[in-house]
Amino acid sequence: MADTGESVNKDMNVFVVDSQAFPRQAAVRTDGPRLHVIYLLLAVALLGVFIEAGFIWHLYNRPTTSSDSQKVEYIKGDKYSSPSSSHDHNEILPPRPPKAESKPAAFLQIASPKSDGNGVLHWRSNSFTVFMRGLEYKNNSLYVQQDGYYYIFSKVAHLETCKYFKHQVMQCTDRYNSKPLELMQNSRLMCVSEKSQSIGNSYLGGIFHLFKGDSVFVKVNNSSQVHGEAYENFFGAFMV
Repeated sequence: MADTGESVNKDMNVFVVDSQAFPRQAAVRTDGPRLHVIYLLLAVALLGVFIEAGFIWHLYNRPTTSSDSQKVEYIKGDKYSSPSSSHDHNEILPPRPPKAESKPAAFLQIASPKSDGNGVLHWRSNSFTVFMRGLEYKNNSLYVQQDGYYYIFSKVAHLETCKYFKHQVMQCTDRYNSKPLELMQNSRLMCVSEKSQSIGNSYLGGIFHLFKGDSVFVKVNNSSQVHGEAYENFFGAFMV
């Protein structure tokens, strides 16, 4: 048995590991200089973002100056015209229309009595709604003070009976020895019963070349058929 125990001891080898044989693992340092550099770069980047945001906010909230307004007007206007300086930006604006006061015009309403019996209608030239500019009203006619093209108009309300009714706008001019010339005419004949008497309207309007000293007037064949208030019967002209 002793031999057996010796043989076992001979075959078994015991190994002892020395802990000092392996090198120790180095500890990770969290406060090295490289980490400080990374933190510094991040801080600089964030500071740049805040500064850029501040510039953008200031740009969109600054008050508009005259030069900025001029640029906006140029963009909205003609793309081929650009102002050379801040003093000539008014040159790109459209031209102003001519003043209405520079053109003759008149609007008259019927007067009472309507006529002297010769068919030439009388008009009021001094009531609230009528006006006169650059023309003269006398002898129941409008006299032209300036050569040009004029739109002449007249509206007459009349009774619609079995009588013939004619509405005319006439002109007198020295070029034709002041003989009345017919410019426009409207005539009608309508029969209705006396119980259902109705009112008709005749309107005349057109453009004519008139000269200084010419006159125009309104004439009807029967002034007793003219009906209605002053605002229903009018006469006028204006230069075009």
